[in-house]
Amino acid sequence: MRAKKCMIRVNPGVMKWVVDTSGLEVSAIAKRLRVPESTVRGWMQESREISAARLQNLSKYVKRPFAVFFLKNPPEEPVLPDYRRPSSGARITQHTALAIRIARYLQEAAGEMMHLIGEDASPDVRPGVTVRQSPEKVALEERRRLNIDGRQRDAKSGKRAYLLYEILRDAVEETNIPVFQRSAKLEEIRGLSLADKHPCVILINSKDAVESRRFTLMHEYAHILLRKGGLCVPDAQGKDGASGDQAVESWCNRFAAFMLMPRAEFQDEYQKLAEACLDNAEMIGRLSRKFATSKTVTATHARDLGLGAHYVSDSTQNSAHIRGGSRASPPSKCINERGKKFASLVITAHQDRAISGRDAYDYLDMDLNHIAVLQEMLSRI
Repeated sequence: MRAKKCMIRVNPGVMKWVVDTSGLEVSAIAKRLRVPESTVRGWMQESREISAARLQNLSKYVKRPFAVFFLKNPPEEPVLPDYRRPSSGARITQHTALAIRIARYLQEAAGEMMHLIGEDASPDVRPGVTVRQSPEKVALEERRRLNIDGRQRDAKSGKRAYLLYEILRDAVEETNIPVFQRSAKLEEIRGLSLADKHPCVILINSKDAVESRRFTLMHEYAHILLRKGGLCVPDAQGKDGASGDQAVESWCNRFAAFMLMPRAEFQDEYQKLAEACLDNAEMIGRLSRKFATSKTVTATHARDLGLGAHYVSDSTQNSAHIRGGSRASPPSKCINERGKKFASLVITAHQDRAISGRDAYDYLDMDLNHIAVLQEMLSRI
């Protein structure tokens, strides 16, 4: 005798929320579950029973806990402002949607742990920054406050760009702003900042070239200074916006450029290269290597400072960059993705018995038998 299927009745609002936030087309979900598209749309419009096996399949596909299908109503989630330009504002697909959800999940986890162990979750940043202020002046003050020059003096050659990126990441995390990394489609998102609650957090697309990640990190830090977090594809070549979202993006771009390439130092270096009568490509290439910035950002900064109309072709711009080599150990992968700030917070909360071993496992995405190695690595860096 055939066993009776276990059927579950799902609130249509919950089903619509699951589908809409998955980044997947209804057609893709229907194909995965082997049902007509009309069936999926029906689940989103009226209460219907669905087999537990099919919901388990859907849960894995959309990367949501199975328990969400038992909610009475969809949760209220804050809408993340979208600062991407229309030309680059591609539809958010599943991989990118997951990166955004993980950033929000880690923000909530960090806030809960800080509360449990009695830490202040607010960022240690200057108050009252607005787009009416000079981005150059604010950037220079931030460079001094974060001691960027002092931190960078020890940067060696070789993997200098990576070292400079980690120096910036450390400086930002020391202001109580966790910085996460996660891969996503570059045309959809290069970075995001969550500034609607404490702690404020930043997520950087790990698929990007490290020089571009440095610019995005400072761009997102600017968003937090302005208390205007959101989704971004920083467009260094874009024209300044007169008002609204593009005015914010323009300010953040200029702030990031001055954080990475202070006017006096950049002009001095430019003058030396100009006196050597280098052509456009060589000059921008050397400046790019000197300041560990992309050629696009470097050329745009030179133009904005009135040092000549420099351009780079698409073939010379930084694009997706994936490091090869052996697979990273779980502790190294954890630090790379979660950041030192968040990893240290989890270890402290676990040691204080403020969170369970299961919570620590979920937050670190790493077996707890690696936690001693992780703790040792954090003590050395």
